[in-house]
Amino acid sequence: MNYINLATMDSEHEAHRLASRFSEQGIKSRVHDERDIQLFVFFTKPKAFTIVQVDDGDYSRAIAFIQHLHDLNDPVCGHIFSCIECGSFAVEYPQFTRKYLITPLLLEWASNLGLFKKQFYCRKCHAMWPYEVSALKPRISHSAEVQTAPPN
Repeated sequence: MNYINLATMDSEHEAHRLASRFSEQGIKSRVHDERDIQLFVFFTKPKAFTIVQVDDGDYSRAIAFIQHLHDLNDPVCGHIFSCIECGSFAVEYPQFTRKYLITPLLLEWASNLGLFKKQFYCRKCHAMWPYEVSALKPRISHSAEVQTAPPN
């Protein structure tokens, strides 16, 4: 099974709740906690640290199910961060890569020196925005997601 990131959230409880809802629909999912990565690799206070991952074969169904929950005004949707430009769920915080160790450390040191602020990053449209903007109201766009899995 190849799991890919689907929904980034601030609440571990809500992430497990969403994963449980996926399971009820037959969608394979799991919750990934990035608190340790944010604390000990990016040296940042954990924000948007819980990621719900789904099997890549279930990605389209998972997006459709989230859209269905959004249409029903399900409160779990209010905890999912989405891109402020395109509405995609493919967001990361902080914007540093997770593939290497040296690059995030250098970026973190530059951030700590005040050269730039940590931001959200959209893997789909490459937009970046501050955490404060996302924290106001996560947004879900009905036409935001393509029906194929995004690159990790």
